[in-house]
Amino acid sequence: MTDRETPPKGDREASLSNQSTPGGSALRRDFLKSSAVAGALALGAGSFATGGASAGIPTPRLHRDGNLIKDPEGNTVTLRGVNIADPKRINVTSQARGMTATQVIDMLTDESDGWYNRVIRVPVQPVDIGEYEPGSGPPVPAFNESELETYLTDHLDEVVQHCADRGVYCIIDYHRHRDVQWAEGQDGPVNTELQDEVDMFWDIVAPRYAEDSHVLYEVYNEPTEPGMWEDPTTTDWVADIWQLWLEMAQPWVDTIRSHADNLILMGSPSWSQSPEGALVEEFDGEDIAYTFHIYPGHNSSQSNDWEDASNNGEGVAGVYEQAPLFVTEFGWEENAGQYIGGTDSGYGEAILDWMESSEAIHWTAWCADPVWRPVMFSRPFTENADDSVGDPYNGTVPEACSNLPCEWELTTGDGGMGDNIKNALEQYRNDGLPGDVTETPPDTETETETETETETETETETDTETDTETDTETDTETDTETDTETETETDTEEPPTGDLIASVDPGATSGSVGDLMQFWITDETGNSTWITDLQWELGDGSTDAGWYADNRYQSAGSYTVTLTATDNEGTTSTHSVEVTIS
Repeated sequence: MTDRETPPKGDREASLSNQSTPGGSALRRDFLKSSAVAGALALGAGSFATGGASAGIPTPRLHRDGNLIKDPEGNTVTLRGVNIADPKRINVTSQARGMTATQVIDMLTDESDGWYNRVIRVPVQPVDIGEYEPGSGPPVPAFNESELETYLTDHLDEVVQHCADRGVYCIIDYHRHRDVQWAEGQDGPVNTELQDEVDMFWDIVAPRYAEDSHVLYEVYNEPTEPGMWEDPTTTDWVADIWQLWLEMAQPWVDTIRSHADNLILMGSPSWSQSPEGALVEEFDGEDIAYTFHIYPGHNSSQSNDWEDASNNGEGVAGVYEQAPLFVTEFGWEENAGQYIGGTDSGYGEAILDWMESSEAIHWTAWCADPVWRPVMFSRPFTENADDSVGDPYNGTVPEACSNLPCEWELTTGDGGMGDNIKNALEQYRNDGLPGDVTETPPDTETETETETETETETETETDTETDTETDTETDTETDTETDTETETETDTEEPPTGDLIASVDPGATSGSVGDLMQFWITDETGNSTWITDLQWELGDGSTDAGWYADNRYQSAGSYTVTLTATDNEGTTSTHSVEVTIS
């Protein structure tokens, strides 16, 4: 939600609200609070720049099973995360915003700074694809195929790949919402020009990321009018509007399914406030979930009751008991206007509680940005907080940050949502994760026969420089050489220490100088234990953290890549592989 004027549109210590949750499950919430996740530190205010260690999770392809989302092994998955701004908008205003799009993702996936996003929603705006004035509702169609291809190549491709590299799911959201009706009236006809625009978008985008298991497709951000302002399960004229919406949007589902099996998220009329339309009739196709957008100024939020769909059509009527529900937009900012203005105590704590009432509810907070409101961050390096940060397409962009990235500061207090969202992500960081799925990664070499001579000598040197104004820089150098008279014709793995918790799964064990060498992990834990920490030493002084690491070695030689894993009982194990760079 940016600076919308039309309707429709904390410190969660897991949580401070004592209110009962309609349809909620206190037992589930209490269990999560008292389990391993409850030992987490409450992370409050702070400034954040990029460049820290990633951790992330496995991101196997997800599917729908009844009202739940599951991974290929049958594990129930619940995704929690944030929205960013349109990646092109971030990039073309980076000198004012303070970061590029990939730098934002670096920050939001840096577990060393306490970030545990499991999904990032990426809004792709027609206003940015076609380069219209920010804040406007562009004409239909807003762009042509060439402009879309340029947008994808220059901006979206790298964001999607970066999410994969950082171990986080990515929702590609076709982010239309302003100044266009999806149908002429309650009885139709549907807007065929808009229908063609969205179909063209997905006809190009769906096959492009079809093989990316971490990508989900949100088909249309917020269909506006005609809206569903009553409960469609009890009111015929509202149910008729839902049927008209099925006529409008089913062709988009069909287009996506002709190219890709990625999980699909479907919005609803009235700014995606009526997912309960699925109780009348669902879209045709497999692996479809539904979205819900809700802010403090909406009628249902005034009473903190997001179940009752008779309240201006803004409740969900328990639709998540039938189908998965993704709350892909919610947020609050004190004194920010009629719809998004709100506080932790009046809205934030209660909506977070409600969303944790079912493992079928997933969420992404709007918005992990210092400009698009409600904001989770401020820009301490400038006092100019214009919503569009200038007009990058028809005007100028002010320069507030000459040396990217510049730090953003998390919003806090009763009127700031930043610390609440970060704490909630940290609180539930181990809940609803996909299990380890061993897939053959790209460019995998499954057989390795080498002869190595190794001699062991380790030297560690750590230099730390901190510039408190804009950046924190840490350089860690670990030079490792091995020289042990060894000849082997089997593999390049070093024997593990202790009971193995995780092992290294290299994309390749040989490459050339400058190649991207990729390393995954295989989870070796049993049913009663789970991984809590993964640390990498990549053999050339580089380190990383999490389920995935990569490196580009700058000189030829043999390098020992070592993974140190810790489980929930505090046990650690190490496992190493050798990589040869020529």
